[in-house]
Amino acid sequence: MEVSPAEALGVFTLGLLLIYFELNRPGRVIPGAVGLLLTLLSCARLGAAHPRPVALLLVGTAGALLAMELVWGTYRAAVIPLAATLALVLGFRQLVTPPVGWMVCILCGVGLGGVTAVLTRVARRARANKTNPGKAVN
Repeated sequence: MEVSPAEALGVFTLGLLLIYFELNRPGRVIPGAVGLLLTLLSCARLGAAHPRPVALLLVGTAGALLAMELVWGTYRAAVIPLAATLALVLGFRQLVTPPVGWMVCILCGVGLGGVTAVLTRVARRARANKTNPGKAVN
């Protein structure tokens, strides 16, 4: 049975969200293992569809922006997570030929970008509370 690139993109998103769940609540092995398996299988399927370099660059840029947000943190400005989410949506849209539908790209891009932005904010607050127990960061 052939899996379409749109289905592979949905499975990729689900796999990453399961990995996020495992990272957020460590100790449960099943979500992380299933998430890793789903992510690897979907990457293999998307790789077989010959992804476009520009799309890979956009998705990589989104990942770098989200990592930059985690490390430096803009705290109040949502510009970086919004730019990363837009790069994810556009990268997913241009990933393969013919392009994946807009609705799938928007759902997967906004899902990954939004969840990553929220978890990044939670991680920054936890790190700040750990270093300064008397002072909470917004």
